Amino acid sequence: MKTSILSLSVCAGLALGGSIISGCSASTPAGNVQVQPPPMQTVQQAPPPQQQTGPAMMQNTTTATGSGSAGSMVTQTWTATGYNVSDFVSNHMTLRARQFANGFIAVTDLVRGTMRHGERRTVVAAVVGGHCYRIIGVGGAGVGDLDLYLRDLTGNVIDQDRAPDNFPVIGLDRQLCLPAGMGNQSAQLEIRMARGDGEIGVQVFGSP
Repeated sequence: MKTSILSLSVCAGLALGGSIISGCSASTPAGNVQVQPPPMQTVQQAPPPQQQTGPAMMQNTTTATGSGSAGSMVTQTWTATGYNVSDFVSNHMTLRARQFANGFIAVTDLVRGTMRHGERRTVVAAVVGGHCYRIIGVGGAGVGDLDLYLRDLTGNVIDQDRAPDNFPVIGLDRQLCLPAGMGNQSAQLEIRMARGDGEIGVQVFGSP
């Protein structure tokens, strides 16, 4: 299994379906990470946790419910935020996280939105040294091909999943790890609707 060394950090501002999911703060051994929301948007930022032993935490403006919220460890009984067996996105995120991120910690809640064919959305991300990451995407009904591209801040592609399906995963075939002592770095996660229209979900997981 190959390993990609990241000079990267995951805090995000994600514009989907006409709404902004943005803003975070995290306290880590390497220091504080803060991402301000886009101009003209008002976002309530969560205070940093008192203690943190896992990867950097990422908050969004949705209310987290269920066992799959940020900070939860993935087990074979784990379920995504807002899980409902009849809900395609949360159900399939649950199945794929159990399969591909078992033993990892949810760095984010399940971030959801609606995209149309050809649309692209970018998450500005922040990871913490000493952890490895997996990023899982789910395209709902009507989505034929959903792709993920992880880039550094100069635009170079670090890793990608552009297979012609609606379940992209980054960090599986090639591990995405940040060496201990590297501190917090930044990257961009591009979500691309290559074919179809519909609801999508993305969630980031990090090693303990």
